[in-house]
Amino acid sequence: MNTKKIFLKYVLFNILSMIGISCYVLADTLFISNGVGLDGLTALNLTLPVYNLIFGLGALIGVGGATRFSILRAQGKEYDASAYFTYSFWMTMIVSIPFIIIGGVFPEIVVKMLGANYEVIDIAAIYLRTFIIFTPFFIFEHVVVTFIRNDHNPRLASLAMLCATLFNILFDYILVYPCQLGMFGAALATGASPIIALSICSLHFFKKQNHFHFVKCYFQWEYIKNIIQIGFPSFVTELSSGIIVFVFNIVVFNIGGNTAVASYGIISNLAIVVTSFYNGIAQGIQPLISQSYAKLNYQNMKSYLRYAYITSLIISLFIYVCVIIFPDSIVAIFNSESNLVMAKIAKEGLFLYFAGFFFVGLNMITTSYFASIEKMKPSSTLSLLRGGIVIIPLVVILAQILGIHGVWLSFPISELCVFIFALFLKHKEVSYE
Repeated sequence: MNTKKIFLKYVLFNILSMIGISCYVLADTLFISNGVGLDGLTALNLTLPVYNLIFGLGALIGVGGATRFSILRAQGKEYDASAYFTYSFWMTMIVSIPFIIIGGVFPEIVVKMLGANYEVIDIAAIYLRTFIIFTPFFIFEHVVVTFIRNDHNPRLASLAMLCATLFNILFDYILVYPCQLGMFGAALATGASPIIALSICSLHFFKKQNHFHFVKCYFQWEYIKNIIQIGFPSFVTELSSGIIVFVFNIVVFNIGGNTAVASYGIISNLAIVVTSFYNGIAQGIQPLISQSYAKLNYQNMKSYLRYAYITSLIISLFIYVCVIIFPDSIVAIFNSESNLVMAKIAKEGLFLYFAGFFFVGLNMITTSYFASIEKMKPSSTLSLLRGGIVIIPLVVILAQILGIHGVWLSFPISELCVFIFALFLKHKEVSYE
């Protein structure tokens, strides 16, 4: 297969996988907005930072472990490659424990810290307490899917995620509407979905092309350090969404109350799905670039990176055209109460906020590229810049000057600033001939 065909195979399947993960929250948004109403949508948006933190840890462990697995396999070091899978499993179990204890026992305290007021605190706590019990499954799903993709089986990884998404949508409907379980039902359906994905992924272990297994290995800090260093940019990329949602919720609430937060809930949940396209490209090229890097095939590395940039720009253009042509239809999907104020705020936000996605894809791809060739300093720098260093002061300043419009504009401006710096870092990189 030539580089273009390999690129399409990995990226298309991985985009489907990432869309599957993002649709966990989107399905809840659709059914809660129509089955529970504005308060339910507000409560869901307040808990999104916890989702981002969990998915971020999945990306940290999954991308960190699987990148090392991919490079070591290309070098013929099969035992060390499998050892990274074993370490990834135990790291998943360990980091899940605090979530289950804190979120399960003290959900009201957590949602208060996230900005919930007396109107939504109870339903937000119900949702948080329910889905957080499934934290180990969310994280390990991300780990296993990433390892399977790096083990040359992106088709199965994509199938697992799509099946989990379909399960989530079906049971969201059943539990929210016929069973009338509201927020609890939506959280339960979402929490059970990664179990479906893991069940399908387990088929990979029975195939001959499976190259990672649980192996007996003693504790070595070097393994954990490598996983954290390589996975850190992916962690920050996921976590940045949660940080942005948290800060935006506070700023938006001070400007327009719960209605404005619900409007931002529409934008932020759509943004999660849109970001999954770019995440799919960025993580799809990771095994290809890592393997090419391990074999010193620099020409292929250039080709994969170029294809990724072009694909990102095409997707950005398509999405923004849809936002311009169909804003009323998009907002109406989430506006079951036909709230005119919420619809107006959300429509204005879509036009301004979504302009930033032209730069989001390019930034995420460049960050993934540096991580894939183990250049952690530029990768981590770009991740940290996107993770709040630029956008947090921007949103506070612009909100004071331009009000709600300043909130929406802070996102594209911050991504543009990061993109300019990414070009500078890429220019500084030693050219491969």
